[in-house]
Amino acid sequence: MTTKSAPSRAPFRLVSAAGMGVLALSLGLSGCAPPGQRLFNPNAGRPPKPYIPPAPPAKPAPAPFVQVVSGTPEADWRPAIIQVAKRALARKPNVLFIVSVLSPRVDSPAGQVEALTHLTQTDGRAIGDALIAAGAVPEQVQIEARTEQGIASPRTRIDVR
Repeated sequence: MTTKSAPSRAPFRLVSAAGMGVLALSLGLSGCAPPGQRLFNPNAGRPPKPYIPPAPPAKPAPAPFVQVVSGTPEADWRPAIIQVAKRALARKPNVLFIVSVLSPRVDSPAGQVEALTHLTQTDGRAIGDALIAAGAVPEQVQIEARTEQGIASPRTRIDVR
């Protein structure tokens, strides 16, 4: 008679050891986050940030119709002012002459007001009178005074509109 031996338990031990390893591995990985779309690309899923180029530089201010630097003798600028005013009035009879008296910056506000007042009463009034002598009606001459940052000496600009 042959006796049958009991089945070998070695494969069972191998399977149970492998199961225990898988169980230990799954328990170890359960605290980790699953790999997502940002694993290889940190910006994935975020809205794109478009490139907005800087604004183009502003156009330079148009050149004045006529410009007279303060201190120029009246005999030098008066005939030229009268000539260009007559040309402008011939082209457009209702033209508006804008006489801008410009002064460089002065250290105090009171000094700035004094300089602008003086320039308006001397240079601005003289150029306005020359425009009226050329044939412009007083309502066509507008005199304004302002401070300009980038100039070294006072000047008067005449623009037309």
